[in-house]
Amino acid sequence: MAIQVESDLKDILVKFDQKLDKLAETFEQKIDKLDRKIDEVKEDIGQVKISVVELKKDNQRLEEKIEATAKSFEDKIENTNRKIDTTAKSLEDKIDATNKNLSDNLQNLGKRVDNSEFINRGIFVGLILTILGGFAKFLGLIGNS
Repeated sequence: MAIQVESDLKDILVKFDQKLDKLAETFEQKIDKLDRKIDEVKEDIGQVKISVVELKKDNQRLEEKIEATAKSFEDKIENTNRKIDTTAKSLEDKIDATNKNLSDNLQNLGKRVDNSEFINRGIFVGLILTILGGFAKFLGLIGNS
């Protein structure tokens, strides 16, 4: 019986050893799978880091372009404001000159109107005297000499 127990014990230990080998093999496969997944995650993280760096560079370039565009707009606005100020000053000067010319012309016109009113009154008075003289002669109040 001792031989039988040893033989059974040997078979059990061989089976146990085989099962342990299978478990070790399965465990190693799972560890290998896990290592591959960890490597994939590392690669993905590396790509994400690269993408973040590229985004930061792009962001910096965009900020520089925005700053350059803003400065350009500010310069253009400043130039436009200067042109508007220059044009406004020029227009004000022209308006002042035109107002002065109109004022002088109105004064001269006023003098002319005053002269023409005086002349018109003289002509009107002369016309009335002529009409009265003709009427007096018609009525015979003034004789023919």
